[in-house]
Amino acid sequence: MRNKKKSMRSRGFTLVELMVVLAIVGILAAFAYPSYRDSVDKSRRAEARAQLMDAVQFMQRFYSQNDRYDKTNAQTPVDATLPAALAVSPRSAASGTENYNIGFVADSLSIAGFVLQAVPRAGGTMASDRCGTLQINQVGRRTVTGNTDGATAETCWR
Repeated sequence: MRNKKKSMRSRGFTLVELMVVLAIVGILAAFAYPSYRDSVDKSRRAEARAQLMDAVQFMQRFYSQNDRYDKTNAQTPVDATLPAALAVSPRSAASGTENYNIGFVADSLSIAGFVLQAVPRAGGTMASDRCGTLQINQVGRRTVTGNTDGATAETCWR
């Protein structure tokens, strides 16, 4: 009978063992989750940067065809919006799941230049991103606005 009792007690886990395992999992999760979120945010910024560069290339092609950024050769003013395929990031996102809006900085489109920006979408997953808005002009100069915690173009948008 003693052997039967001993074998019954050796099955399963004690509450203490379970609590130790849960504590270890909790500690690991506390370190892993912020790192995971940071990695996901970096990939979203990289995707927005690539989309912004596609928009810059679109504008450079427009300039090559028209010798200016603000009008066509027929002197038709350019609508200060990008084609729909370039206007949001990620490009293939379902409506409402976009992370960034890509477009011109107000009044930046002129004969000789432009400034495009990737703005975190209000209410989106990147709305409170510490890296803010990336802007790039016709010569490739990058600047960041709305950044916090000392975030720069080099640290956030490489």
